[in-house]
Amino acid sequence: MDINKIEPDNGGDINVNIIRIKKDEIIDQIIHNALTSNIEIGITVFPQDQFFKTYFIEIKSKYLIIDSLMPFYGNKILPKTEHLKIDIKTNNQITDKYFISKYKEEITSGDESNFLIYKPKEIVIVEKRSVLRVSTDEYNAAFIVCKYQSKDFFYPLYDLSWNSISFNSDAKMEPGTLLKNAIVKFLDKVIHMDLKIIHSTYINNDGKFRIGCYINNISEKDRDALINFILSIERQNIKNAD
Repeated sequence: MDINKIEPDNGGDINVNIIRIKKDEIIDQIIHNALTSNIEIGITVFPQDQFFKTYFIEIKSKYLIIDSLMPFYGNKILPKTEHLKIDIKTNNQITDKYFISKYKEEITSGDESNFLIYKPKEIVIVEKRSVLRVSTDEYNAAFIVCKYQSKDFFYPLYDLSWNSISFNSDAKMEPGTLLKNAIVKFLDKVIHMDLKIIHSTYINNDGKFRIGCYINNISEKDRDALINFILSIERQNIKNAD
């Protein structure tokens, strides 16, 4: 089944990032975060194009158990041939995470029916470029080291996302400028990336400029390290909210 027939890839839209996660460890973390925080998931059944709401109940090695589907007219029994688009909902509507799966079998306990579905091989993340995702702090500190106009700079990151970072600079930096060979340091990791400055916004309260950058180039290994760092902050935010 062609995922793009379900949800077109908006890679040509300058306001949207499309990130495809294929590493099992990161997929498990994303689903685990949704499970432990009891995040609502949406399920669209194809080809009928019916929509339901439910929750993850358990993660297995090859499958996921989801709660009984909740349409207006009662529980839904899924034919094995149907494809399912699983949306992991967020409160801010900034980032959409989804994957394509299929029904495996129904699990019945008394009057309750839950469903076993296949664990995804890929999760697609659709993110608006203009808004950054998670904030760093003294417990999750990260720093950028790079050059701008042949001058070295070293700043703590203000926040970061799957595909972008921002930091506060003492001076304005010109939007559109490429920052080659930037180094980002966090925890015990050092990763490398090329950045493109998207905006340079003056901050009245401290006289600095908020520099927002799109990650223009990064290796797969460094991307995985960055995503794991973001997920660790997300997990801590979930824990603190409990």
